[in-house]
Amino acid sequence: MTNVISFPATISAAPALVIPQELDYEVKSAPALFEPIPGAGVVDGMGFQNFRTDTEKALGMVKDRYQIVQNADLFDSLAHALDGAAPARALEGAKIKPKTSYQGAQAFADIAFPRLTEDLVQARGNKTALTFRLLLWNSFDGSSPVRLAAGAIDGFCTNGMIFGSYDLFGKRHTKGFSQVELEKFVGNSFVLFQDKITELRRETFAPIELTQAEEFLKKNFSERRAAQLLERFAIEAQERGATVWALRSALTYYASHNSSQFAVRNTGADSAAAVLYGRENEISSLFAGAGWRELLAA
Repeated sequence: MTNVISFPATISAAPALVIPQELDYEVKSAPALFEPIPGAGVVDGMGFQNFRTDTEKALGMVKDRYQIVQNADLFDSLAHALDGAAPARALEGAKIKPKTSYQGAQAFADIAFPRLTEDLVQARGNKTALTFRLLLWNSFDGSSPVRLAAGAIDGFCTNGMIFGSYDLFGKRHTKGFSQVELEKFVGNSFVLFQDKITELRRETFAPIELTQAEEFLKKNFSERRAAQLLERFAIEAQERGATVWALRSALTYYASHNSSQFAVRNTGADSAAAVLYGRENEISSLFAGAGWRELLAA
């Protein structure tokens, strides 16, 4: 049977980080049996099936080396890391937005820290506010690592962005967990947030031509998606100015909203959260690439 990872003892979670009820479920594993010839009996050897104990819903097939990482244990370890690394009063008013996909096979906790908010003046003179966030991403279907990402939420349009991420466990959940490394990442995240604010303030006044935006998008997306994003850039530029920041806002809008323009296909498997956070990972790599730096330097 697959293993359940045991975490080191930690302090109790801070009140602001009590695990949301939606994510407070336990996952167990059972041998996955099948019957190749009807009536001939079942055969063991297909691995293991992870399932929720509260709903008994099957979450995914995994191999015997896969280890289950419970949501509650992740929350406890993150609370411990924040207790040691967060700036004073940072946890006050913290807001957790829980989401799941595929009946709980993937779980997300998007945590905003309103005490850590910075204003950005945009090219047209209006302001927006960026709030520090942490995104905790767990899975029980073997599809992704257990990941913690740091970023910000744009208060004007609730667009989310990721600045950096750390894999607590690999895709098969066999990577060794280190509370020390988790605390180091959390501590560095607050410094990263301030550094990124400085960078984003440059973006808000960095002009960009429509042709430059179009060229960048066509290099990184399909023709159809690039056209949609260029249209969104034109909308963002009306409010924010024709800047690199407006192009970033078009991309973060695409990653943050299940809208008519960027709809998530309804598969009947509550996939929206997984698809949107997948988009966030997709565009975060673009922001870290040479092409984006070239736009800013142009």
